[in-house]
Amino acid sequence: MAAVSSPIAMPCRNRGFSLIELMVGVAIGLVLTLAIFQVLILSEGRKRSLTGVNDVSQSGAYSVYVIDRILRSAGSGYAQGLSRVGGCRISARLPAATGETLPRVNAFPAPFSAVPREQRLAPVVIFPGASDTGSDVIMVMSGASGYGEVLADVQPSSIGAADLRLANTIGYRAGDLVMIAGGDECLLSQVSAAKPVCAGEPTSPTPTTACGPLLPLAGDYFTAAGTHTSLAALNGVVGATTFTLGNPGAGNLPEFTLLGVGENSTLFRHDLLLTNGQNTSEPVAEGVRVLRAVYGIDTNNDGVLDAWQSPSAAGWDGASLMNGSALSNQRLRQIVAVRVGLVLRSALVEKEIQAGVPVAPETLTLFGDLPVPASDKEVDLTATGENRNQRHRTVEVTVPLRNILMLP
Repeated sequence: MAAVSSPIAMPCRNRGFSLIELMVGVAIGLVLTLAIFQVLILSEGRKRSLTGVNDVSQSGAYSVYVIDRILRSAGSGYAQGLSRVGGCRISARLPAATGETLPRVNAFPAPFSAVPREQRLAPVVIFPGASDTGSDVIMVMSGASGYGEVLADVQPSSIGAADLRLANTIGYRAGDLVMIAGGDECLLSQVSAAKPVCAGEPTSPTPTTACGPLLPLAGDYFTAAGTHTSLAALNGVVGATTFTLGNPGAGNLPEFTLLGVGENSTLFRHDLLLTNGQNTSEPVAEGVRVLRAVYGIDTNNDGVLDAWQSPSAAGWDGASLMNGSALSNQRLRQIVAVRVGLVLRSALVEKEIQAGVPVAPETLTLFGDLPVPASDKEVDLTATGENRNQRHRTVEVTVPLRNILMLP
């Protein structure tokens, strides 16, 4: 009898996901995706904020470095003779390509258009609120001759049409900028290229090259007559003196500089002598919103800082310090330090911390530990042009004027 075969078992049919299961899976995936994106958004926001703050910190550090370097040498080249030449009214012919002189024919370029066009020789002067954006402007004047701080007396009645006579001309080189001072007037001039190199100087052609008393004048900055004085007028002044400021051709430039904040939150500097031949202001650093400065003064002539003085106080404003009076010259000699405060702002506009609460406060305070008026301290971040959804930071530095501290 034949065996009966058993039926072949059929495999079970695979089941798929139901629509409900798919929708639940998609919903879970979306929740996880949203959570991940939220974490990424927060992380990226913090990264951008940190990058912005770091950029501001770097800008602040560089700004402070530049300001410190310029201020620290204020008065170099004439500080030891400050009682004789400080506050003298400057007359100068600037490079012909610029068409400018001192006093200025036209206003200074932005952001310094409100700075007085007439300048007097002073290590440092603060013009409160004088920049085009309302920040303070710092003016610094210092030489870079490298030949010391001693003034050289001009021999009586020895100033000619294009020369003058000193006891000797050692230390004066062709192309040097020289200030000729007398009777409260200063005339900027330049040593002629025909000036021989003195014996003992590194570039002397022979070890016996004699340097006589005659100092010939010529060059881009030479002029026989300035706006307020002339070589002929200085020839009649008893006790005329001269000192070197530096040499544009040799690269040791004097520091006759304006510092202030202009448009686009940028710190600018302007070369008063236009040594590069360009009548423009040079950007120094971005992100600088406000610059404020106050004087540190020595009230008893012992070379020690005794008090802080607001530049907006009567008698200490820029116009008063530049009026050439005996009192203003005395006050210029009292300034032994400058405290500078900067408010910096990041470029990134951030979201509010919560509705109606921006990331920056309404005001920031500078010089909080100094007894100066609130106008020097308080910075209003609600003013026109400000944005409190950008992060702000304050930086302060106190700079001693080392050449003034060396005074006896």
